Amino acid sequence: MVATWNPAASSSYYTSQTDYYLEGNNLGAWYCPSGQFHIHDASTVDLREFENLFAGIGPEGESLLPPSGRRIDRIPAFDYTMSASRSVSLLWAGGSPETKLAIEHAHAEAVRAALKVLEREASYARRGKGGLVYEKVSLTAACFKHGDSRPALHSDGRQFGDPNLHTHCVIPNLAVRADGTVGALHSTVLRDWKMSAGATYHAALAHELQKLGYAIDRIGHNGTFEIAGIDDEIIKYFSARHNEIIDELSEAGTTGKESPKLAASVAKSTRPAKSPSHDLNSAQVWKEAALANGFNLSDLQTLALEAAKERNITSLPTAIIKYYRSNVISELMDTRSVVDRRDLIRAGTAALVGSGLTPDQITNRIEDLVKTKDFIALGTDLIGALRYSTPDRIRIEKNVVSIASDMARGIWHEIDPDDIAERSSQHGLSAEQSAAALRACSAARIACIEGSPGSGKTTTLAPIVEAYKNAGLRVIGAASAWRIANELKNDLQIETRALASWLEVARHDFKFLDHRTVLIVDEAGLISSEDTHTLLQAVEKSGAKVVLVGDRDQLQAIGGAGGLPLVARAVENASVSTIVRQHEAWARDAVTALGNGDADSALVAFAEHGLLIEAEGEAVSIRELGDRWAQIRRSSPSKSTLLMAKTNAEVRAINEQIRSRLQAEGVIYGPEILLRTITPSGHTAKINLAAGDEIRFLKRDDALGVINGTTATVLRVPDRTENADLDAQVVDISIHGRRVSFPLSKLADDNNRLPISHAYASTIYGAQGLTVDNAIVLLNPAYDKHDTYVAASRARDSTQLVINKKLVNKSIRLGQSAPFIDRNTEPSQAERIRWLAARMSRSSIKESTVDLLEYEAHKRAALQLRQLEKRQDLELGA
Repeated sequence: MVATWNPAASSSYYTSQTDYYLEGNNLGAWYCPSGQFHIHDASTVDLREFENLFAGIGPEGESLLPPSGRRIDRIPAFDYTMSASRSVSLLWAGGSPETKLAIEHAHAEAVRAALKVLEREASYARRGKGGLVYEKVSLTAACFKHGDSRPALHSDGRQFGDPNLHTHCVIPNLAVRADGTVGALHSTVLRDWKMSAGATYHAALAHELQKLGYAIDRIGHNGTFEIAGIDDEIIKYFSARHNEIIDELSEAGTTGKESPKLAASVAKSTRPAKSPSHDLNSAQVWKEAALANGFNLSDLQTLALEAAKERNITSLPTAIIKYYRSNVISELMDTRSVVDRRDLIRAGTAALVGSGLTPDQITNRIEDLVKTKDFIALGTDLIGALRYSTPDRIRIEKNVVSIASDMARGIWHEIDPDDIAERSSQHGLSAEQSAAALRACSAARIACIEGSPGSGKTTTLAPIVEAYKNAGLRVIGAASAWRIANELKNDLQIETRALASWLEVARHDFKFLDHRTVLIVDEAGLISSEDTHTLLQAVEKSGAKVVLVGDRDQLQAIGGAGGLPLVARAVENASVSTIVRQHEAWARDAVTALGNGDADSALVAFAEHGLLIEAEGEAVSIRELGDRWAQIRRSSPSKSTLLMAKTNAEVRAINEQIRSRLQAEGVIYGPEILLRTITPSGHTAKINLAAGDEIRFLKRDDALGVINGTTATVLRVPDRTENADLDAQVVDISIHGRRVSFPLSKLADDNNRLPISHAYASTIYGAQGLTVDNAIVLLNPAYDKHDTYVAASRARDSTQLVINKKLVNKSIRLGQSAPFIDRNTEPSQAERIRWLAARMSRSSIKESTVDLLEYEAHKRAALQLRQLEKRQDLELGA
């Protein structure tokens, strides 16, 4: 069940597109509450009227567009498609005529509810020079209901289109402005509200179905759901077209959630034509296919109604409403500090799917979150839509700046400048590194060292630690992850922990700091504003000193806004920017270029040195990466090699590739066991384990002596099956030479999932802070500046970048206007590099509440200045 958004085809496609929407005498209905273009709301769509609006032509044949809007590459319309979940479509397909009508009515009401949100929140026209003036306008949509998907091959060899109740809402790229002129819609705003419209559709459809006596379950991302009583097995069988698209995306190396635009393109490009006979006989085809596979579509209504009776139909809505406020705040604020209005509407609506509330009642609940100040409006975006945060996050981020400012003015133990200069010289520090060490050892209670990856930030810390220890002070360390903390411990010979461990000590009022302690925090750019606040409070209260070491240009904090940029508002940073990690000058220059947002010159440099490898498809890309790994392993067996990818799914695919090669060599041998595991993102996965496997622990366990990131070699596994009792499955492993035996049940969660993975590859996030000899990176178009900067800067000797050429080519064509797409000519490597570089140069610095408040203050000041200048001009004119 989804809401998809696509630009419709160009003017040369008018006839074919209108034929598609109107096929089979499928009479659509207009959504047009405003009555613009002389259209009556809910009236039947007339073919000529539809074609004219599609082309920007009025009822008398006149052009509705100004000359500037009649370009050949103009987008004539946008297609918002609202699709019911498969269980709803199956219930509709097997239902009586009365049931079909009731479900169609429920679907139509949900579609109108979604369009109402789009019209209220996202319908704008652009005008003025450069289109920088945004004007609220009304929305018009021609809504065409369809009942099936395109033919696809099913698991039993049958080929037909699945039941798929959906409506194409074709929105002409036209709107009447306040002065009576017609302008184009602001397509970006319309597109950005897709998820909010989808959540509204889901909530409205759930409400209508609950009114009919059905129960809702399996509520998922953005409020998707299924009808209770309709089994997953029949849903899976009748989802062949959906599975085709998933397979196509998988071959491209992505998913619909990660690349919705590409998913829509795949759906179009792989869509076969319908045949008249298929349309006429679809109900019979569905019935026969269901019976052949042990299902009866006619039974679904009875099963669904019985399932609803067996449930306490009030328990789900009651629970949803009870935890609504906390769920919405958590869902939104766990990953950001500033919330756009569209995200508030999306999350607030999705959280109430199945609550029994109407769309209007849901809107009121969301507005209540603002009225009760659970969310506070801090400013507006370019179209004037409000942007929010919570009172708690505003307070925390202001306090981070305030505490850092107070600590910067504080007086602590100052190291003799001559002493730190001498020690810096002894450690071979550069002038830049020596200056940073000197500033870190000043009398202030807080210091920041920022620098590029591979610039020697950790090297700079050595004389600092030495000087403080020599002065009789205690030095301890922290990092965002245990693996980095352990490296810091080994490099500096100090006690270190993951920051979360230190913060847990602080939360329980156990002292880990005092007035004679220096806390060094590595990779501070990964720490959220909330954790930074807790940390600074503990340091301030204890009288200790903190030295933050990090880089705002590398990966961003997982939680809200980063804490380091907030601290940097109050503390003058010491900068270490000269990269020394890479052995070759061109590689250092390329990493510097990536940090500066110039991915184009960096990718060109990698290509010129034969280190940008293009492969045909995801599977070939993974094999290519494995081949490169094998070459390095043969030629330089003593050197370290790091394999990286952006997503956990890509990392699992790389792990399987390397593992299969090691099995072929006999490095991995003996019986295998299949284990259910839990990924870092909380999803369930399965891995095979055998002797010789390299594994990574994803959770700390003191009894085993492992932390998040600890790697181990499997020595022995039991000859058991996946379903055997985990208590009976004892595994022997070696952790850096230490032999450990343990039952798998010791690590399992309540769902018998183990927090382990294979350790042959790492995500980019898991790799930040690591230094290796060689690196091989699986690039994809989702990389931004921060991902690429970290991935390309890990290795001393060489970094190889592997890209899926097939995916990039598809994405380039998707971005072209329809008349200019040449499907017979493949984009050149230079075109692919330019396209990738544009994406990999994007900065995604998380915005803090302090940033937004400051921006709004500047806006108000600028407005007041313009008003003052205008008054002065009027006075002079008088």
